[in-house]
Amino acid sequence: MNKKDLLPVIFLALLIPAWMFIDRTFIAPKYPAKTPVAAQQTAEPTPVIGNIGQAAMTATPETVENTTPISIETPSEEILATIQNEKVKIELTSLGGGIKSATFIDKDEKGRIRYPELNEEDSLPVILDFSSSTALAYDGLSGIGAKESLNLQVLDEGKSISFSKAWNAGTAFQRTITVGDDYLLTITDRFVNGGSNPWNVPAVRILTGHMKNPADMKAMKGVSILGVDSHTPSGGINFWGRKLNKLYKEADKAESIDTVPEGMHSEIVDWVAAKNKFFTQILSPSEPIATMAVLSSRDMNEKAVLPKNIAAALAFKPVVINAGDSYELSYTYFIGPKNYSILKDTGNNMEKVMEFETIGFFSWMNWLMEPSRQALLWTLNLFYGVVHNYGIAIILLTLLIRILFWPLTHKSTESMGRMQEIQPQVKALQAKYGKSNPQKLQQETMKLYKENKVNPMGGCLPMVVQIPVFIALFTVLRNAIELRYSGFLWIADLSQPENLFSGQIPFVGSLNILPLLMSVSMIWQQKLSSPGTAATPEQQQQQKMMMFMMPIMMLFFFYTMPSGLVLYWTTSNLLMIAQTSIRNLRKKVKEA
Repeated sequence: MNKKDLLPVIFLALLIPAWMFIDRTFIAPKYPAKTPVAAQQTAEPTPVIGNIGQAAMTATPETVENTTPISIETPSEEILATIQNEKVKIELTSLGGGIKSATFIDKDEKGRIRYPELNEEDSLPVILDFSSSTALAYDGLSGIGAKESLNLQVLDEGKSISFSKAWNAGTAFQRTITVGDDYLLTITDRFVNGGSNPWNVPAVRILTGHMKNPADMKAMKGVSILGVDSHTPSGGINFWGRKLNKLYKEADKAESIDTVPEGMHSEIVDWVAAKNKFFTQILSPSEPIATMAVLSSRDMNEKAVLPKNIAAALAFKPVVINAGDSYELSYTYFIGPKNYSILKDTGNNMEKVMEFETIGFFSWMNWLMEPSRQALLWTLNLFYGVVHNYGIAIILLTLLIRILFWPLTHKSTESMGRMQEIQPQVKALQAKYGKSNPQKLQQETMKLYKENKVNPMGGCLPMVVQIPVFIALFTVLRNAIELRYSGFLWIADLSQPENLFSGQIPFVGSLNILPLLMSVSMIWQQKLSSPGTAATPEQQQQQKMMMFMMPIMMLFFFYTMPSGLVLYWTTSNLLMIAQTSIRNLRKKVKEA
């Protein structure tokens, strides 16, 4: 590689790990996904009078007299019940008539817990605990809030739970929660007006549970781990986790926020999702009739905004129910792993919580990025199905990418080789024209390149072309729940940094070997790729500085990234070293 190529190469290389940070901090907050507002929407909630369409809050043909009587008396203490299938156990509470916890009891083909809480042999399964904020609780209607008790009844041999609450005025609330065969629950809420006067139901919200990350989860620079997503009927997706800094700033960095992001006050959504790195909750009405909100609290002991938990809400307009009428609100609730194939099979575009789609300023790249991410994840899992180890699968995936890009990298190494061969002629031109006629020097140098079929930017081209692939792989390996607690050699968890001797290493906190190996491999690769290309002692010294500066800066960016991603980059460097070494060896044999 020509010394003049070093600066653009450094810039491009640093752009790769910094891209997510730049997008999250500076670009994404200014470029939300464009989602057109439906014509019938208004900024202010408008009461709906009488019978409404079957969208969600719909009039039913039943009269109040035909419904099962609901006792006004409710239990004074909390009552718990569970529903479950082979994958998830849901604990429900009479307080708010919602979910207190979800335990992921799914097992793999060997009978082991698929999603253990800890990276230990006999670990209990992951439990999402909503004790402090009941999931699916209503906000805005007195009597059925998260701290208020409802009647509870187990139905359908433990597959369904019924909640109910009656008021003295003859009004009542009924809820039925049913678990299916996977991670999707179906919920039906029914409001009944058995009184003689219209019932003015105020604007209400349904909340997800507040999610937090496991204690052993480590954040990466510039990467949002907790997040809220919203999806609109037009297909637009917003990842509000990337904008949490902005949302907290707008709230004067308060300890907690409960806010509707800019542009979303009257925007109808298909669904909202609250998620951490590996698990998600997704609330989806049977038809889009609700807007959304973001709820979060942060650690006040941290100077930067560090969210402790996050939740999402569906917000519904106020309604008026005439005497003798009733209406229903039906929706689904996904609570499970962020597994692409599971979410894809669930439908309603729920797989978009994986953030495979590029939005905002870089949305023009999505035609390439989203299919690339899907293909990379599919290929990674295909290799795993053969070798049963995700570390080896990542190495095989790296090898496959190198093979696909081999014609390009081969052409690049050949170009760099010819560049080295003509260095004596380049130095002669510099000695002849360098000081007296720089313009002539440039002309003669370009002429020399053309005669010898040398592309001075040939060394940069492979890196430029591979940037989209690396960014795609960055997203895949960052979000892949398949890598959680997957070990390889000395690495206990490919989804996180190695964290060897955690808390015992000054300044950095722990030892991560792979980033160090990656930096050494970069220095080695540069020494093989560009020996003797500098014309003067000063340029040689500058080239040596560049050779070490770039790996050091890359070490800084990669030190806290997932081991799986660093393994890919290190393996890619080693394969490039092997390719360059073979070329140099063939050249020596040919010259001998």
